[in-house]
Amino acid sequence: MKRLSSLVNVLLLAACVASASPAAAQTVTLRYRWTKGESATYRLTSQTDTSVTGMPGAGAMTLGQTMTQVLKWTAEDVSADGVATLRQTFQSIKMQISGPAGKVTYDTAAPNDNPNPMIGAMRRVLGAMAGESIVVVMAADGTVASIDGASKILARISANLPEDPGAEAITQGMKSILSEDALKSTLAQSFAKLPADPVKIGDSWRGQVTLAAAIVGKIQGTSTFTLKAVDETADGSVARIAAALVLKQESIAAPSGPANVVMTLGNSKGEGEILFDVARGRIRRNTMRTDMPSVVSMTAPDGSPASVQNKTTTTTTMELVEK
Repeated sequence: MKRLSSLVNVLLLAACVASASPAAAQTVTLRYRWTKGESATYRLTSQTDTSVTGMPGAGAMTLGQTMTQVLKWTAEDVSADGVATLRQTFQSIKMQISGPAGKVTYDTAAPNDNPNPMIGAMRRVLGAMAGESIVVVMAADGTVASIDGASKILARISANLPEDPGAEAITQGMKSILSEDALKSTLAQSFAKLPADPVKIGDSWRGQVTLAAAIVGKIQGTSTFTLKAVDETADGSVARIAAALVLKQESIAAPSGPANVVMTLGNSKGEGEILFDVARGRIRRNTMRTDMPSVVSMTAPDGSPASVQNKTTTTTTMELVEK
């Protein structure tokens, strides 16, 4: 009988130990989940601050730009394996630019007819985007298969601009933002790549992002995501995911413009955090701070070579404003 009692005690102890296994050993499946017809609205804010030294004919200067977009996502279709056809609508866009000449702001949610030429250009560009939409096909792990509709927005922007060199520069700049590759890069940073398999606290996985623009060439980014915790809240489980980003310039663009501008990227990296609603399959909040130093080689107005040093910090926050 004593042997039986001892065996029972051992089994009970083993059961207690098993039931008290640490949360770190438990796994969680992370997937974006959409239901046909449902919508979610996000506020995406990107603040870029740049310090510039070495500009021919100018001293050290600082430049700042903040863009806030309110984006409505609507699931138009969802396949059995979770691939969603999503319509992203630019509900409103606010931009603020600051520099040596002062600060200018334009908000499509509160339009005005300020005669300032800079505000006029912002009004034409941002006004052409507001209310427009693109269609994104996205897998449950965040992989973007296709994007459609950007060319229509570019055409509308071009139609709103006057025919002059400044307008052409704006158009080229918008092409670098609204191209399919650029949009895929933006979406890859906003909707992080999720792991293929269930993960436990401490597990890491990777995602890739490619940036390409006329002035910077091709930049390859590698993101490393690590599940730090799974918090239980009144609204359900929230996964806290740390994100680290490393950017590498794989190719340098050919000299561009009358000044033969060539940009070389320095040691660039970023870090941030994602709060992910596990049950609903939604990002609640995504923040990332990226430091991107660069050197711009160019020909000064007097024909001499010049080297301009840039230190750029970008802080991007995407947060759910409607559940």
